[in-house]
Amino acid sequence: MFMLSTVLRLPVVLCFLFAGGCALQLPVAEPKSTLFEDFGPNPGSLLMRAYVPRGLKPGAPLVVALHHCFQTADDYAAETGWLSLAEKYGFAVLMPEQRPFNDPNYCFQWFNDWQQGAKGDEPVSIHSMITAMIAAYRLDERRVFVTGLSAGGSMALILMANYPDLINAGGVFGSLPVGQSDIMLTAPVAMLGFGESSPQALARRITSVIDWPGPWPRLSVWQGSDDPMVAPSNGPRVRDQWLGLTGLDGQRPVADRIGPYERTTWMGGDGRPAVQFTDLQGVGHSVPVDSRHGCGVAPKGVSQLVSDVGVCSSLELLKFWGVVR
Repeated sequence: MFMLSTVLRLPVVLCFLFAGGCALQLPVAEPKSTLFEDFGPNPGSLLMRAYVPRGLKPGAPLVVALHHCFQTADDYAAETGWLSLAEKYGFAVLMPEQRPFNDPNYCFQWFNDWQQGAKGDEPVSIHSMITAMIAAYRLDERRVFVTGLSAGGSMALILMANYPDLINAGGVFGSLPVGQSDIMLTAPVAMLGFGESSPQALARRITSVIDWPGPWPRLSVWQGSDDPMVAPSNGPRVRDQWLGLTGLDGQRPVADRIGPYERTTWMGGDGRPAVQFTDLQGVGHSVPVDSRHGCGVAPKGVSQLVSDVGVCSSLELLKFWGVVR
């Protein structure tokens, strides 16, 4: 269900910040989200929604949360706990939203080759939203993080690959490597688990088109073993693409557990976690939440897009990114 949101124009906000004498105040998002217009180039015709806690201080981080197919941006951000965490820890949440006339299933179009580069319609639109949020709310441009489920996660990876100077780190669930599909007709084949598997070859799908010396954004990958939509083998492929990209392939990871799930972490040269993989045994195509402790909510009888398994994956991402300890 779409929620009625206030429509605000970012040029008005920028007037307050950068033009002397503007007698305006920064807008504060409504309990769910605020809908913005005129945020910059929008060739993908996406909607820009954002949640900004009241009294957010300059220099706060920005989390970009990308919804799955069949979802609205508001539903995804609320169900996965991002809005309550934003209030608690003090960061802004950008929630790009697909329109039905772009894709009737509300999917970000990760599967088309022309959407996978820095000049792709949807990546350019989301990039515009990010830079507008940073300017309007004086956010920390060094702490921009992106996350998403399935199509949203796959688009998050595309953003990380194409804007490594802007995205600091990410976290994805039930997603596919960048470049595993180039047209819509091949998307189901990739989702079934067919495609490149070598870390070096997967990394070349990015480095052959992106001229970037590094460092690459850090990445946490979560994959359900019982995922009926995206074959579980795709999770390790995403992990391996990033291991190849960061040069960590072949290095020994550190193993631990988060709740009942095994987690492996590869450390970067700076001593921080660079690539992480969480093996969600028994979990389907969904984001783990912990509603008992105020992290996310699993709607009754709606879908399997969140799993209330006592693990707050959104909070774990904040820890991986270094936003909280």
